[in-house]
Amino acid sequence: MTTTIEKMSTDIKRQIASRIGYRFGRYKPLPAARTFHESPAKFRWYFGGNRSGKSEAHIGWDVAAQAMDRHFVRKMPDNAVIWACTQTWPMVGKILWKDKLQSFLPVSSIVQVNWHNKRESIPKEIRLNNGNVIEFKAYEQGRESFQGRSVDYIGCDEQMPHDIFVECQARLMDRRGSFGLSATPIEPQPWLEERLDALPETDMVVFANLEDNRMSRNGYIPDAEIDSMILQWPEETRATRIEGKFASFSGQVYTGWDRNDHVVKPFVIPDTWRKYRGIDLGFANPFVCLWVARNEDEQWYVYQEHYRNQRLMRDHAATIKAYSNGDSYIDTWSDHDRQERAELDACGIETVPAKKNVNAGIEAVQRALMKRGNGKRGLYVFSDCVNTIREFGSYRYPDGTNKRDPKDEPQKVNDHAMDALRYVIYSSGFGSPLVILDDLRQEATQSDGMSIAGEGQHLIADDDDW
Repeated sequence: MTTTIEKMSTDIKRQIASRIGYRFGRYKPLPAARTFHESPAKFRWYFGGNRSGKSEAHIGWDVAAQAMDRHFVRKMPDNAVIWACTQTWPMVGKILWKDKLQSFLPVSSIVQVNWHNKRESIPKEIRLNNGNVIEFKAYEQGRESFQGRSVDYIGCDEQMPHDIFVECQARLMDRRGSFGLSATPIEPQPWLEERLDALPETDMVVFANLEDNRMSRNGYIPDAEIDSMILQWPEETRATRIEGKFASFSGQVYTGWDRNDHVVKPFVIPDTWRKYRGIDLGFANPFVCLWVARNEDEQWYVYQEHYRNQRLMRDHAATIKAYSNGDSYIDTWSDHDRQERAELDACGIETVPAKKNVNAGIEAVQRALMKRGNGKRGLYVFSDCVNTIREFGSYRYPDGTNKRDPKDEPQKVNDHAMDALRYVIYSSGFGSPLVILDDLRQEATQSDGMSIAGEGQHLIADDDDW
């Protein structure tokens, strides 16, 4: 369905003009927004806390300015195609159009509105009098709807799936277009965090702080309103909702994990440090070996990883030997599969069955992640151990339902490096008194396979239980 501005009555035009376009000339960017606008980067990433002004700056002023050829950095070609995208069609109507673009595009610049759903005021495209067009997209349409079109600028609001981002990259190639995304990064997205950790030359990233939007700092929101909002947010969510920092607190196993603190640049491990290896066996799923060192201050460092699937055991053993470089290891802990351990042993990699109590092992790793009295963490990961870093952010407990509580153990996905690390830290005796109970289980299996009863707890001698 099409609505043509020229066919509207004078009264309707006046009513629309009263709420369309009035904010463009009055817009004053906050500090982070100005940095975003001034960047010439092909890919711009704009992360901010709730009500930090990120969507106002990006989808409001920046997209409108490009569409009208009034941006002071970015120039559009003739008959430019611009996409404005967000998660769902209702959000297209409510946020992208009503809250943002409608109040930044002067009515005189709009020639035609084609609707996705006119009754709900959800537009499909806006045609401007300079020949440019803004087309609207929703991630819920899936990757296929982002195919088959050359685009000059793609402006996205809120986090997007990786496959859609890949498709957006392809859409920009023919016309040498550019891309921008504004979001409060609530959901874990390892692919994006990895990109930002090793930021390509084509990219720039800026973080918008909610605190800069206080009226006392020349922002737009009363200080008391911001203070009230912050008090309502759980402590573990505040860094994300105030500063736009990445977080993964909903269901995350290791809530103490902070890649800004725990990830360090590689260095040469001193010969005096104790060295261990942890192995999580797999074929269809990844086979993982982690190299972990422990210094005199009882700090752990994950300094090497081998993470591959669909390889024979002899191939893994050859890689482990090459990475180990002739070093000595106190122990190499692994899964309990006897045949696979025997194959590794035959290839020169001797292993010890790991202590596998999942919850107690998680507790041990959590303790290692904690900040100590001297301000240092108890566990660090080298920045080139990318799979271990990725799994720390995506290792999660399952969600429950109205009829069923969630399980107490994490989901069996994104857990391969996490298992290998848990084997090392927990099996070493670090962090948890439950190691003593696991020792009893081990002794029970090695003796007669009988069940033994601890104080108020039955311990069954079954490899899969521990």
